[in-house]
Amino acid sequence: MAKSLPAIPGNTFPQLPLTVPHAAFEPASSLLSRLAARGGASSMQRFCGDIAFPIDPLFRGERVAIEQLAQLAGCDAAALEWVSVRHLGKGHFRLRDEFASLQSFQRLRVRVCPECVRAEAPCAAESWRVPRRLQWKFSSIRSCPEHGCMLVTLPPEKFSKDARDFSAQLRKHYGWILDQPMIPAGHSPFEQYLTDRILKGRGDRWIDRLELNVVSRACEVLGLRIAEGPDASLAGHREADWMSFGASGYYVLKDGPAALSECLGAMAREEGVDGRFFGRVFGAWATWLKSRSLGDEFEPLRDVVRRHVFDHFSVRKGVLVLGVPSEGVASPNVREPFTLKGFAKRNAEDLVNRGLARRQADGTIVPQGFVTQRMLESYEREKKFFRAGGGAVGSAAAAIAPAPVGIDAAGGGHLSMSVVARRLRVTVETVGYLVVHGLLCGMKNSECYRRGATVVTAESMRGFRENFISLGEVSEVTKRPQGALSMKFRNADVALLAMPHDLSRIYWREDMGVYLATKR
Repeated sequence: MAKSLPAIPGNTFPQLPLTVPHAAFEPASSLLSRLAARGGASSMQRFCGDIAFPIDPLFRGERVAIEQLAQLAGCDAAALEWVSVRHLGKGHFRLRDEFASLQSFQRLRVRVCPECVRAEAPCAAESWRVPRRLQWKFSSIRSCPEHGCMLVTLPPEKFSKDARDFSAQLRKHYGWILDQPMIPAGHSPFEQYLTDRILKGRGDRWIDRLELNVVSRACEVLGLRIAEGPDASLAGHREADWMSFGASGYYVLKDGPAALSECLGAMAREEGVDGRFFGRVFGAWATWLKSRSLGDEFEPLRDVVRRHVFDHFSVRKGVLVLGVPSEGVASPNVREPFTLKGFAKRNAEDLVNRGLARRQADGTIVPQGFVTQRMLESYEREKKFFRAGGGAVGSAAAAIAPAPVGIDAAGGGHLSMSVVARRLRVTVETVGYLVVHGLLCGMKNSECYRRGATVVTAESMRGFRENFISLGEVSEVTKRPQGALSMKFRNADVALLAMPHDLSRIYWREDMGVYLATKR
């Protein structure tokens, strides 16, 4: 039975029957807003003030306030509470037994379907006829299944209290809404899953046991990695793109942990991906999972990814993988050896001597597991460079010019291995490798050093520094830690001097100059 506004002294509204039925998908805040508009109030705040209704407890989702609204509107309190969100504080929310976070909602911006507004509100004065769908509040639902079009976001309001008044927003922007073009968009299985879960409740599958905010964002980020590859960024994508990403991620996650692990394995097998490092393989997916803003509700998802990493990647003992230290167990993630071709094949014996390739039992020579095609290209570049007698340093290399090489006080034009290592900011083992393979000129010298000690000529040291620069030297110049710089250079595909992986990292000075110039 329809009720009338209560007779309160000072009430300026006419005694109209409140014929505003509650829709099954309508949260309490929308119903209150429509009651205010139906009663002729200029705003929901004014309406609640005149009838002494507790508006703030209602927006916090408190049960007593919802029951009072149900009594005022003449609807079922249980049905109203079923679709109303409770604010737990500190950016946390609860919808029945579902947990959500601040990122799950469009709280300060209202989204509507233009076709729904056209069909249900013949004019701005009757905006109260349009109930707000609960699913429109959720960030990951971007289309209307009834009309097959994209939702539109209303212009922002200066005050959050105005954005909460749904009917007043429709009345204010009614003309703008009607002017919006209909953008066709299919309601994906991902959005349909979220809608069913929001309105009907969760099921019993693995994906249903994940919290609502975990599922909504995980599907989108996983889909981003699948569609855009390991170098994709989490920012800079259109709403239509996120719809597509969400559908792709849901297609994997709906089948449970085994399907997710299989998908992660497929990422490591993609052509051109360095499958040795899980962070590089998973890209934005790993970056998102490592974010400190994600709460404990994301732990079941992290656990699946973590177990996959421990089972399929070799991670040094003690290294944190999504918050848990590795036990250092070697994993069978060594890539299949590829065939040497062209220049590398013609110099296969030298690659074996350099520790970059190995001879198999059948006599064939294959690259070591850490060697990539990019490293072989660097090897070819190095060989041709020295065969041509070196070359002038490019103009871009002036961005990080070498320091002059001093003369050792004891050895004149000769430098000890330790002095060279200190000046190049590399290990002594690295200097020994450079000497053995001709990148530095070494000789036996017993005049100023112990008998049989190997020394490096100052001239070869000077030539080496004109063309190459170590990670330690870059770190010293830029005042940045070596670990962070190493990751940046690897992600930017800056070529390394071809050497075994346990030696210091050395780059072409010209390449480093170009990289630093572009970053400026």
